[in-house]
Amino acid sequence: MTGDANTNHHRSIQRTQIYRTPTGPISGRVDPETGVESFLGIPYAGPPVGALRWQPPQPLPPWRSPHRAETIGMPAAQPPSSLFEVTGPNGETPEGEDCLYLNIYAPPASGKKCNLPVMLWIHGGSFYMGAGSQEIYNGRHLAASGRAIVVTFNYRLGALGFLRLADISDIPASGNEALLDQIAALEWVRENIPAFGGDPDNITLFGESAGAMCIAALLAAPRCRGLFRRVIVQSGNPCALHSPDRANDLARAFLDYLGESPREASTRSLLRAQQAVLSDPRMEQNWGQLPFKPVLDGKLLLTDPLTALQGGSGAEVSLMLGNNLDEWNLFSATDAESMTLDDARIRARLEWLLPQDALDPLLEHYYRRASYLTDNPWPEWSRAWNLMLTDMVFTLPGIRLLKAHCGRRYHYQFAQPLAAQPLLGACHAVELGYVFGTHGEETLQPLYGGETEAHHLSESIREAWLNFAECGDPGEGWPAFSDGHSRRFGNHPEERPFDAEALSQLWQHVPDDILKRYL
Repeated sequence: MTGDANTNHHRSIQRTQIYRTPTGPISGRVDPETGVESFLGIPYAGPPVGALRWQPPQPLPPWRSPHRAETIGMPAAQPPSSLFEVTGPNGETPEGEDCLYLNIYAPPASGKKCNLPVMLWIHGGSFYMGAGSQEIYNGRHLAASGRAIVVTFNYRLGALGFLRLADISDIPASGNEALLDQIAALEWVRENIPAFGGDPDNITLFGESAGAMCIAALLAAPRCRGLFRRVIVQSGNPCALHSPDRANDLARAFLDYLGESPREASTRSLLRAQQAVLSDPRMEQNWGQLPFKPVLDGKLLLTDPLTALQGGSGAEVSLMLGNNLDEWNLFSATDAESMTLDDARIRARLEWLLPQDALDPLLEHYYRRASYLTDNPWPEWSRAWNLMLTDMVFTLPGIRLLKAHCGRRYHYQFAQPLAAQPLLGACHAVELGYVFGTHGEETLQPLYGGETEAHHLSESIREAWLNFAECGDPGEGWPAFSDGHSRRFGNHPEERPFDAEALSQLWQHVPDDILKRYL
């Protein structure tokens, strides 16, 4: 549901001054509308190709000649998506493995302050799609505030970033190569961002969906302690992790589909095998909705985020977390059977996961809630399914992560429906255009057209995100989560107040280990 990367990246012709970083001299472009300086397609690690496939990211030697950072780098190899288009700098399909590039958006040089907060974005896409260069993630509007530097980047996806091969082959892939890429990008930023006016000791990680799930994993990783000060987790589930056994089982299935040496296979062959796994009828019950995801490898990740935070990990990091009111509408909209659900079909979808004594009261609750929402465009059974899955996959795990965290914490709820797409409502990922201020871009108008006073909503969200990046507090009038408080963005026609305690009580008999199996 997000637009192409390239439409607006070439709008400016004025070049920036040359910035001298420890990595080497870099120049970029100046946006003629905002004066924001953009530096696109900067390599932050060596290309993970050839013998470096499935290896940790390797540092690049410094360069001497100025690097003209004027064009986005190639995104990670991935299949075409019906939800959004991801292309390379010249509109090409991303089918190569040379993808470790980042983009910097800095306030205008004339008014730039030193030691600005840095906001490092980790994109989503189910762990096998997406790119930091998608137009919806263009950081120029946030940077135009003069209050922060925004960085977006690519990392390895799917089987190239999240496939554990170390236990079943001679390939040392841990299954966390993508997380290692993210750490490499973070370390590059810490070393080089002072040259652009950024404060390396004031970095906020923010990300959505799979990106937010990666942030939860990094928050729990001992290696990351001290690398960032704050995190914003947008619609992420901290349970999205594989045990080594499940990861190994997935890898065996992948190699069966591949049918050749993974070292010698072409990128296209790897993508075909990856797609076969994603289409495997065993996928949901064996590896979850997201078969490619981080792994509890015993090295980078010793335990899951909830357990790590309960033990005090990340206590020094401020946490802001939230989700959208109608998250699951997006996934139901791409599932033809979702419009024809009934009690029997809903039970068939969940009986393998939830025992009957837990499932019955949950279904009773969501059937009753759905019956009250008479103006909702979904059929009543489908409405109940969307409500339940939104809570099960997003709202409840988020609350549990907040409760586990020992540091400063805030909760938000995004509730602005898409006027142009009534079935989607305030669905998964819809907040992104407002967070980045890109909802008004021409390429995104088919999605965002029709909202009333959309710019005011975007301004209020950006203000909160920038406040949080500056000082760890999203602003006056937003109480901390310690008493179950939340802030609501947007105007939803349905009254569905946020009640963390009631939701926790409703799901108290469903442990995290069960929820983890669904993802």
